[in-house]
Amino acid sequence: MNRALRLLVSHSRFVLPTFRGTPFRTPYMYSSNPQRVTCRYLCLARTQTSNVTTEEKDRLIERIDSFEDHSEILNFLHENERSLTPVHISKALDALWLIQSQKDRYQQSFDAVGNSPVFGKVCEMVLQQLGGEKVDNEFVISSLYVLSRLGLEASNVLMQQLFLKGCRSLDELDIPQLSKFVATLRYIGPMYYRSPVMAEVIEVVCRRLGEITHIREFSQLMIGMARLSSPDLNQQLVEKAAELMVDCEDDRNPNNVGRILRALNIMKTKHRQLLEMISRYFLAVMDELDVHTIFRIKDAAKDLGYHNRALEEAFRRRLLSLVPDSHDSFRKSMIPCLLWCLGPVAPTGVKRNLETLALRQLPDHIQEMELVTLLQALEAMRCRNQNLLQKVARLVQPHINLEDVKLKPVLQSAKTFMAAGYDDQAFLAQLRYTLVSVAGSTFKPPVVAECVNCLSQLPGGRLEDAVVKKIDAMLPQFTFAELGLITQSLRTLTTNTTVQKANQRALSDLFRNVNATVIERLHHVTTFRTLQKVVLSYYVESPAWTSTFLIDEIVKWYERNLGEVDRLTGNNLASWAMVMSRTRVQHGLILDTLANTAVRKIHTLQNDHLLTILSVFGFLNYSPTNADEFFGACVDAITKKLWTIQPYILIRLAYSLALLQQLPADVVKRVFQVKFLEQLDTYLERSKDHHNAQLRDTLMRVNRAVVLEYPEYDIPWFHGQYCSEVAKKVPVLDGVEKQIQEVLTDVLGGPEFVRSKVISPYFQTIDFECYLTEEGSALPCVEYGDFWNRAEGCWQKATKPLPPTAHRVAIDYQDARDYCRNSQHLLGHVAMRKRHLEILGCTVIQIPHFEWNSMKLATEESWKEYLQQKLSAAVGKSVTRGQQ
Repeated sequence: MNRALRLLVSHSRFVLPTFRGTPFRTPYMYSSNPQRVTCRYLCLARTQTSNVTTEEKDRLIERIDSFEDHSEILNFLHENERSLTPVHISKALDALWLIQSQKDRYQQSFDAVGNSPVFGKVCEMVLQQLGGEKVDNEFVISSLYVLSRLGLEASNVLMQQLFLKGCRSLDELDIPQLSKFVATLRYIGPMYYRSPVMAEVIEVVCRRLGEITHIREFSQLMIGMARLSSPDLNQQLVEKAAELMVDCEDDRNPNNVGRILRALNIMKTKHRQLLEMISRYFLAVMDELDVHTIFRIKDAAKDLGYHNRALEEAFRRRLLSLVPDSHDSFRKSMIPCLLWCLGPVAPTGVKRNLETLALRQLPDHIQEMELVTLLQALEAMRCRNQNLLQKVARLVQPHINLEDVKLKPVLQSAKTFMAAGYDDQAFLAQLRYTLVSVAGSTFKPPVVAECVNCLSQLPGGRLEDAVVKKIDAMLPQFTFAELGLITQSLRTLTTNTTVQKANQRALSDLFRNVNATVIERLHHVTTFRTLQKVVLSYYVESPAWTSTFLIDEIVKWYERNLGEVDRLTGNNLASWAMVMSRTRVQHGLILDTLANTAVRKIHTLQNDHLLTILSVFGFLNYSPTNADEFFGACVDAITKKLWTIQPYILIRLAYSLALLQQLPADVVKRVFQVKFLEQLDTYLERSKDHHNAQLRDTLMRVNRAVVLEYPEYDIPWFHGQYCSEVAKKVPVLDGVEKQIQEVLTDVLGGPEFVRSKVISPYFQTIDFECYLTEEGSALPCVEYGDFWNRAEGCWQKATKPLPPTAHRVAIDYQDARDYCRNSQHLLGHVAMRKRHLEILGCTVIQIPHFEWNSMKLATEESWKEYLQQKLSAAVGKSVTRGQQ
């Protein structure tokens, strides 16, 4: 500790006081003797008036409290220079900071304060007080705290002297002073925050942890020590935080609890009990929260992976109430935070209002992190306002200047503007040039991977040779997530038809090298948990990897390490199930082991874990060897906590059980209760558009399954209007479907005997439909069978009733996506679709892609014969051409 202090003193001996890089204007600045300048600063003394009465002191403090502008305070300090005591100086500094902190960031005048000669004299006065023997710790810590926030540079003499005095007095500081000292170190940056002093601070806090009784001081200490504390100390801090949270109902300052949440984020500690206590506190003080506070809370919770629906809904309502009626009255510094927090979940009208607010009120220059936040918000909002995008592009311009490149805005700009369809080619070309320069000059693997990903999305359709060589040279340094990002980028580029052949060859060679690196790295994985982390991280960055080269390696690894599954947690089991589901691999031994392990650990599985594990069996249409035990345990676990499962999870659980034909009555009654559906509507109103659409579609599928497969539950079909809106989109036949239509038309005797893209009574799309008599003759589709008229959006009645012995034949083409990847086994949703069509009275014919595209069916005649056989087998008679 003493050595560290001596080192700081030796380095600071000739440093002049500065304010944000600008020296104070003092009479001694241009002296030829720097040592004399330093001595002047360190030994400066002024004659103080000692006969100031208590009444006069009180009047001075009252005057300080009455000031509303920094110039008034500075003039007051100049006029009463000889009458001021340390109390007055400290009070005046506090008032200076308070006035600035209450302003919007774009209206603050720190430079005006720092460049004032009076402020330089105030610093001299503080130095003079430090030279006295009776200066107290409160004055030292308070001055250090305020001056750091007023922008005084950490390298100047005054700040260093205050810092040294604070360090020497660590053991003497009370808890509020200690917390203020730590907050100052955190504010002024790594020079002090990561110095050996923090080790002393942590030691003092550990000794005195039991003395801390107020959450304000504790939160400052906790967030200050979060980056440097040990796992044991982290646990002690979490327990202390939980203890203080019990009695913090009367604390109406949400920043105190917000600091605890951010500290948990820094420590990467997801303590569910403490997080729930924090959520309840924020719900109680919701009216006290402003935009910045909500932004910090949501950002920390997102990084922690913590999600609380009630809190999210409360945030949404609070933010909607904070949206201004008048755009001119809103703080400019809050605009990026407001768009980030509210934009993605706001109604369409509010989104347009937010875009207008940003277009009118955004300043001409904003800081780097604010710009990144703004870009992320526009991407999440799916902003298409070209005027706003153009204004944001002007804000990005200074940050993509090659002389001073800011990497985060550059990378986020590429993602945002490409997602928004921004078409300013000059700007995109400049962005591309900057990314190529950064990728070619950096040696940081994450930066290279991010640059390559952005370059693959920008116009240009190629990857520069220098970047290709850089990736190839750095392959051993990339993590799996970074390799996944590069794989996805290379796949995008190699499938781009505008890429030149020479560049295509180079990209293909690089793609093979990346694949080889991934497989070689996979061979060195030794534990199941590491494999789960590897596979999921790689998948997140490169979802298309499952169609290439890793599947066999993953399956082999699972087979070799199935004995380790008993040591896995519910989260690991869910991750395992997610891998199997996303790869579409149906491997009996692996899935049976997963089911057996899930049964043994069923009481430890959380709702989302149970959903993920059950979903893989429904999706892959697989019943494990212990099917009765496994499905019984899952259904029992769901019904026991039926009323506590969140709506969006229960809907998906019901769909998975419907795929497996295991849907119990209790779940059906709960899902189709009016109160539950009202809760679901509330949830859907605040969810993102794509999530909203997916969940509504899942509920519709559950409704259809219950109506068709479980008529005894007496649940009505109430999705007709929803499906009619979805069915307005006219589908287009692809190349294979056109072939089938032509051959089928020829086999049946004409286009009037075939109907394509037909809607079933419960709105399932059938590729082709025809009507065959008992003798095998085709009937004209226009005369028989009701059908959905897309143009008018209604059902069209048939002109003739279908003969009792006639067959309504549904013909579906099944492509590779309808089957498990490693077998010819249909996926769960395809099998359920066939069941439903058969319940509706259809004779279902499935045409697998591996049969239609086989070498055996290489001619038109063979296709005709194939379809003839399929139709004949369906009706039990030889099919003849349609009735004339």
